[in-house]
Amino acid sequence: MATGEYSSRRPQEHSDSDAYGLSRRDFVFSAGKLVLGAVSGAPLLGAAGDVRAGAAVPVDRPRTVQRVAVIGAGHYHAIAPPAYLNILRNLHLDIVGVHDFDPQLAKSRADLVNSKPFNNYQVMCEQTRPDFVLSLCRHDMMPEPIRYLINAGIPFMAEKPWGTDPKTINDLAELADKKNAWATFPASMRYSQWAQACREMYQKNELGPISHMLIRFNNPGTQRYIDEDSAWMLSKKEAGGGALLNLGIHGFDLCTYITGEEPKVVAACTSHNICSLPIEDYALVTLKTPSGMIFVNEAAYTYPVNGSDSEHTVSAKNFLVREVGSSAHVVGNGRDELVKTPPGYVGGWPGAVADAIDRLRKGLPPTATARDNARAVTLTFDAYRMAGERA
Repeated sequence: MATGEYSSRRPQEHSDSDAYGLSRRDFVFSAGKLVLGAVSGAPLLGAAGDVRAGAAVPVDRPRTVQRVAVIGAGHYHAIAPPAYLNILRNLHLDIVGVHDFDPQLAKSRADLVNSKPFNNYQVMCEQTRPDFVLSLCRHDMMPEPIRYLINAGIPFMAEKPWGTDPKTINDLAELADKKNAWATFPASMRYSQWAQACREMYQKNELGPISHMLIRFNNPGTQRYIDEDSAWMLSKKEAGGGALLNLGIHGFDLCTYITGEEPKVVAACTSHNICSLPIEDYALVTLKTPSGMIFVNEAAYTYPVNGSDSEHTVSAKNFLVREVGSSAHVVGNGRDELVKTPPGYVGGWPGAVADAIDRLRKGLPPTATARDNARAVTLTFDAYRMAGERA
């Protein structure tokens, strides 16, 4: 497939056995490993409420959440890690409908979870009456379904970034606020022992003044998107941006989630040297918070093999807290401790989905709001402008 094409607009053959190169058996096995006890009452990391003033108040009632529908299941994350379809199934939810604009992809994805395919998401929602919707889609096609879900009053989680320009995404956040919509996005990097340790130590005033925070997220190159039938990720028009919008958005979110502060971009640069594409394959952004903390956010598609090169560190007056594997290493002020995750915890994307379902059932607002997503996207495009990236 040529760069920039999106299979959800161009019907083509996809059998049950070859979607994204995975057999049905391989899909169930590989995605199932990510759930980490989500079906057995394991603890959720990252489920604490918003630390900032003015956070949304709880919704007025608990809800039954059993019937779930998926919009835009042609998105690579539907079955490639984090494999949302399998996360939903392993939460013992009834997937009552699976939508994609490409009829063949809709059928292929629906067959994987024994569900019914749809090509019109409005018809799907009207016919299946879901309690909750997971909305995916190509980035430039995200706003329309999200706007529909807000206006229809259907609780939902929508994959970031919700669009390809900050105005559209901020408009969606304003609409969600106006309609009091139950709307969230998968802020998966909040769901780790490191993020929780830093957040809790900050809230207890244990860290002291923070000097700097570093988030580096470096994934393999762009060929994987072509291999996953998602070459649209390499198109600035259709994806909105490259590594910073796709990966760095998590770093922007973590800064505010941990500290409660809203940083401002003070410097940014990007590189296209590895992949030679319109989208950037590396971005380095420096931000500063009102308290004077420096936040460095790096995002890249330059790791040469399968795997990732990442670093998450908070350096404060009393402690340095660094992520080591799935643990948090806390050093300083008479303490040198590896804080491990509790047995059976639910982290990452499975944790984000499980937390959303759990909070909706309890009548609580989402941990990650539409406004949180819009804030992170706005910082991304502030950085693009400072780096001289063309729209």
